[in-house]
Amino acid sequence: MGIDGAKALAAKVLTDETLAKEINAAKTEAEFNAIVAKLGYNCTADEFQAAFKEAQSKQPLTDEQLDQAAGGLSIVGVDYAFVATQTMA
Repeated sequence: MGIDGAKALAAKVLTDETLAKEINAAKTEAEFNAIVAKLGYNCTADEFQAAFKEAQSKQPLTDEQLDQAAGGLSIVGVDYAFVATQTMA
């Protein structure tokens, strides 16, 4: 199951905050393996990390993340003054 199990687990972790906290609490690979086995998945910690990064990169941005994204700088009058100078030259 390996990578397929890791991808399925990663998808579940992205939607289940309780599971995410439980996995993040694992301090050793043995603890991680015990949690994963209890849930019925079969993957290594490395496979899970790779699958999680991939799944996370495919998630759409939240409204909060979009609000924090830089969209440029708009100062009233600056664009107009620049255009006016360029057309006069």
